[in-house]
Amino acid sequence: MSRTKASTAAPRAKLAPLKPVGAGDPRERILDAALELFEEQGFDATAVPEVAKRAGVATGSIYRYFDSKDDLVNALYRTWKQRYYDMVLTEPPTNATARTAFSHYWRGMAAFSRAHPKAARFLDLHHHRGYLAEESLAPERDGQAIAEAFISRGVQSGEVRKIAPVVLIALMTGAMRGLLAFADKGELTLDDATIRNIEDCLWNGIKA
Repeated sequence: MSRTKASTAAPRAKLAPLKPVGAGDPRERILDAALELFEEQGFDATAVPEVAKRAGVATGSIYRYFDSKDDLVNALYRTWKQRYYDMVLTEPPTNATARTAFSHYWRGMAAFSRAHPKAARFLDLHHHRGYLAEESLAPERDGQAIAEAFISRGVQSGEVRKIAPVVLIALMTGAMRGLLAFADKGELTLDDATIRNIEDCLWNGIKA
């Protein structure tokens, strides 16, 4: 879902500050390597020396930036969650109908997933894992508040049926997860036509 004005949803939680990432920066290479390995073989099965080797740095260099593997995965999660929010959680057009707003959010999700499929899968796989700190998971409450505001406005306008915010989130994220999985196996193409077709199906499922 999206960012909303203060009058309609709770303020977004502040993510812990992250060190700046620049092109060629060792920290960026470490995060990129961790994303690939955690997505490929899972967090538990990935050792810190593997991340260092993939990043082209000494194992000890990782501990210059991250206190532990848990610290690394939390930094990676926050980095990509912030990028997701920056790309997806933008305000829809002023005075947009619920249908237009839904399209805005859904296509933002699709654009992120198409541009960053590994990151999208990583965020999904690591959503509720025990090694994520509270500060990493706190922004998820904002998503529920945003979904609640969207549903409330849609119900008031007679466009959307009354459903729990988590149901809306589950429908959208579940659909995108499935599309990514089938696209990864080569069973479908995540093109504009597919995105539009799924959007229509999802909208028909929540409209009043």
